[in-house]
Amino acid sequence: MVAAVWEIAGALDDARTPAEVPNSVWLEIPTARLRGEGSRADNVWLRECLERLTGVKLSGEYRGDPWGAVVLAEWHIEQGGSLARLLIPPAGVHALRSPANFTKIEAHAAHRLSGHARQLYAILSDKKRLGRPSWRFTVEELRALMGVEAQKSYDVWAQLRKRVLDPALEAINDYGTVSVKMTPEKLGRAVHAVRFDWSWKDPHTAADTTRENERHSGTRRKSQATDDAPPMIEDGPQAEPALTWWGRLTDAERESWAETVGRTFEAGGKTIPRRDADIARAAFERVPSN
Repeated sequence: MVAAVWEIAGALDDARTPAEVPNSVWLEIPTARLRGEGSRADNVWLRECLERLTGVKLSGEYRGDPWGAVVLAEWHIEQGGSLARLLIPPAGVHALRSPANFTKIEAHAAHRLSGHARQLYAILSDKKRLGRPSWRFTVEELRALMGVEAQKSYDVWAQLRKRVLDPALEAINDYGTVSVKMTPEKLGRAVHAVRFDWSWKDPHTAADTTRENERHSGTRRKSQATDDAPPMIEDGPQAEPALTWWGRLTDAERESWAETVGRTFEAGGKTIPRRDADIARAAFERVPSN
């Protein structure tokens, strides 16, 4: 399913579809491209993926106004199963179009990740699309999903974490499209399961952030490696002080501040998660020097 989303985003790129369109867009994509390399030759799984995509809802708040949409409004498989025709609504186009938008940045990140990082990213992305903020795997399930169950050295949790999971998480978090936290869970003295908690950016918010970042020439953590990589955040003097300060913190410091100021707030009888920027501003207000 994640691979299909990447290819739909790529097809929008190929057609040079702008991020903002007044009407829905029809795409024609070879089914072999959507199925992905090494997949089964029929369209059984592709049909299931497309059906699931019609139920994937996007929602958020943009400049104070709530919005909602689906990624895929309609699909047809034609020409003896060789061609897919997909109808993408305007908000779906916005959520898939590159590079000034979240989902395309996500696709860039996933395509540029390699090995264990890409595999873990795909696993978590698929669970995220079920509308869950976290997921728990047994260690055995995780070994199988990561494709390392045949390597006996990874039967030892310490080796699995050191050589597979920790490097994968570091690479994923470095892209900035999602923040993932891993929590091992013990049964007795042995690690029995692993819980992953994540926070993906809202696509419209990420689009604004990216447009702003494109004005910057410096970077917060390291130099831009390639021209097609997602822009990085600069902590220059024109940036908002709270966000500049937040960007200079370590991951551990940001985690601590998030726990201090709270990751959620109550409104209308509901518990609503705070955006990263709002957590940063709330934390900045508590810094003694401010």
